[in-house]
Amino acid sequence: MKKILFVIGLLLLAVLVWYLFVKKSDYIYTFKEKTSAGSILYSISNWHNTNDAIATKTIDSTLYASLTQQLSYKGKNYMLYWDINSVNDSVTEVNIGIKQPGKSISNRITAPFFKTDFTATTKDLLINFKKTLDLNISTFKVQIEGTATMPNKQCVCVNAKTTPEGKAGQMMRNYNYLSNYIIENNIQPDGNPMVVINEYNKLTDSIDMDFCFPVKGIEKLPVPSEAIFLREVSKNTALLAIFHGNYMYTQHAWFALYNYADNHAINVSNKVIEVFNNNPNLGGDALKWKTDVYIPIED
Repeated sequence: MKKILFVIGLLLLAVLVWYLFVKKSDYIYTFKEKTSAGSILYSISNWHNTNDAIATKTIDSTLYASLTQQLSYKGKNYMLYWDINSVNDSVTEVNIGIKQPGKSISNRITAPFFKTDFTATTKDLLINFKKTLDLNISTFKVQIEGTATMPNKQCVCVNAKTTPEGKAGQMMRNYNYLSNYIIENNIQPDGNPMVVINEYNKLTDSIDMDFCFPVKGIEKLPVPSEAIFLREVSKNTALLAIFHGNYMYTQHAWFALYNYADNHAINVSNKVIEVFNNNPNLGGDALKWKTDVYIPIED
């Protein structure tokens, strides 16, 4: 009996030592959100842009899975450990471990039992983030359609290297340029404008993109200018999502498709094809703008 009590005592001591001195965070908050891991990480990374009282610095990250952040708020410094886990195709669980350097032991002793300045401040931070996240995801809607066929198209295009959010700016910059080329050369359109993401570097959040107008009779076209070139978008089996919202934020459909592919063990390309069904220059409610977003499936 003494040996059993001794072993139990050692185990309790080990747990206490781990809790007070080894455990990464002082306190953990958990919530679920109906969106993708990528969209949540997007809101985390841009949080500081929505609140002047918050300053953040990313220390470490694992793509679509975790992020370690240094955060300053109301003159105090915190370490935030974000763990993001996909529950299913549409729901993501978020665990936020928060540590206050220099006050960890007192926080770990009091936080589970009492309302303290630490718990009040960190709860305020969490509420602020949730409001930011909810606002972000309210500006768009994504519906996964599953497997579809991306039709073959011949196009006139211009290339740009930018960020996912910079994509819409490049489209606006080159829309009239491509339109004038088509009108001046009496070229017959063959569908809605599209963007082909040739490469998406998830780590640097950068893209190589072609903004294209599908046309007919590509073999008879005059030699384009230095910036305009001709290309073919090949027929492909792909995952399809319907995105409603500002074209600046279509990357949230990419996040949802990557999440869907992971959950269903589908091997997909690093390329993305977007087909735009509305002209944003006409204005109106962006949530009524429709974009077909394809990510090709690889064998």
